[in-house]
Amino acid sequence: MIQKVVISNFYSIREPLEVSFEASKEKQYSEDWIVQIGNTRLLKALLLYGANGSGKTNILYALDFLRHTVLNVPMGVDEEIPYMRFALDPSCDNADTTFDLYFFIGSVRYRYIISLSPIHISQEELRIYHNGNSSKAVYTRKYNCEKGVNVVRFGSWLNLPSKDRKTIEESTTNNITVLSAFASKNLSCTELAKVRDYFKYNFFRLCYMQGASQEIFGTLKNDPKLKVLLVDMIRAFHSNIIDIRVDEEVRQIPEETRQILMQLKPSEKEREQIERMQTMTTLTGQFIHKTDLGEFALEDKLQSEGTMSFIRCLVLLYEAVQKNKLVALDEFGIGLQAKIQHLLLDFFLRFSRNSQIIIASQSLGLLDFQRMRRDAIMIVSKDNMGQSKLDSITVRNIHKNIKLRKAYIDGRFKSIDPNEPDIDLANEYAKYHSLIFGSKMEGGENGINT
Repeated sequence: MIQKVVISNFYSIREPLEVSFEASKEKQYSEDWIVQIGNTRLLKALLLYGANGSGKTNILYALDFLRHTVLNVPMGVDEEIPYMRFALDPSCDNADTTFDLYFFIGSVRYRYIISLSPIHISQEELRIYHNGNSSKAVYTRKYNCEKGVNVVRFGSWLNLPSKDRKTIEESTTNNITVLSAFASKNLSCTELAKVRDYFKYNFFRLCYMQGASQEIFGTLKNDPKLKVLLVDMIRAFHSNIIDIRVDEEVRQIPEETRQILMQLKPSEKEREQIERMQTMTTLTGQFIHKTDLGEFALEDKLQSEGTMSFIRCLVLLYEAVQKNKLVALDEFGIGLQAKIQHLLLDFFLRFSRNSQIIIASQSLGLLDFQRMRRDAIMIVSKDNMGQSKLDSITVRNIHKNIKLRKAYIDGRFKSIDPNEPDIDLANEYAKYHSLIFGSKMEGGENGINT
C-alpha cells in the first residue's frame, strides 16, 4: 500500500507535490476507510476534485509513468525516456524530475527515490525500514557525469553474490532502472524480486471510464464468480439483465496486414512478434434481457452508457480488492447516478483489505456519500505560475455539520469556483457573433435573421 508520494517537475507539476494516503486522527467510519499497519493509518481511497485543466489527470499520469519507468526495459541504450517536464518555467528544462515514494509490502515499509531527465536516470535509491524510522539501503545508484557511467552500490547485508551485483551494475544503462536491470538478467534475490513484483502486480494502474470492453469481457470470461456478482449488482439499475455471455471469435490475420505492419519499421522485438502472429481473437458480450415476452440477447453496443460504465467500474474495483492493487479511476462518475457512484465506492471500501483507489472526478454526487471521510478529499488547482497544487486541508476544516455538497456550492472549496463558467454570453454576444459569422450583423440591430 502507498503511504505517500512526492512528485516534482512533471507535466503541470512544478514544485514538489505530495499525494498522501495517511489518515487524520478523525475516527468516524474508520472501520471501512482505514487500514492500520503498525502505527500508520492509511486511507483506502483518495478523491481528487478540481476544475477542468487543474491537473488531476496529470497526477494520475505521474504515478502511471513511475510504474512504467521502474519496469521498462528499453530497446536501445540511447532511447530517450518519453515524458515532459514542466514547460512554463525555462529553468525546469535543466532540472530533474523526481519521485519520492513511501510504500508498504505487507507490514514492511520501503522508500523508493528516482531522479531523471529524458536523457538519463541520475539517481535511484531503494531503502527498507526497520525499528520505526530506522532504514538501510537496499541499493543506491548515481550517474557519474564525468565518466558517463552509472555507479550501483548494494547493501552489504543483501543476499546477492558479488558476480550478480556486477552483472546488474553493467546492465544498468542510462535509461533503465536497477530493478528492471535485475529482472532482465533472471537473477535470484528475494528482496529485489519482492519490490519489483510489487510495482508489476500491485502498485498502480490508470483506468479510464471509456472503452476497455475487450479487457472487461476477458475478465468476465475467465472468472465466473465475477459474472454472478455483476449480474446481481446490476439490479441497482432496475435492469432486466439476467446473464452476460461472452463470445469469442478467432480470425486469421491476412498476410497483407502483416506486410503493412512490417512497413512501419518495427523494432527487432516487434518484428518477431508480428511474424509469430497468426490469429486475432475478438471478444463480444451478449447481454440476456428477460421480459414478459421471453429472453433476448443484445450486444454490448446496444447497452446504455450508464450500464457499461457501471460494469467497467465494478470489474476494475473487483480486480483491485481481489489482488490488492492500487488503481486510479479518471473522470469517475460519467453516466452514473449519484446512488450508483455511492454503491461502487461502498463496495470497494467494504471489501478492500490492502487495496487502494484514487478517484479523479468533478461529480458532486460523491460529496453526498453518507460515510465520506473529509481527509480523503483533496482539491487540485492551478496557481498563477500554471502549476498544479494540491490542498488536503481545506475540506478537513469544514465543520462536520455542514454538508459537503453545500460547502462546494457555497464556495468553501476555495480554489474551485462553483459558478463556472463566468462568461456572460449575453454581454459578449456581439463580439462572438462577429467571430463566428463575420463582422456584419444581419437581420437588424439584434442580429436576428428574418
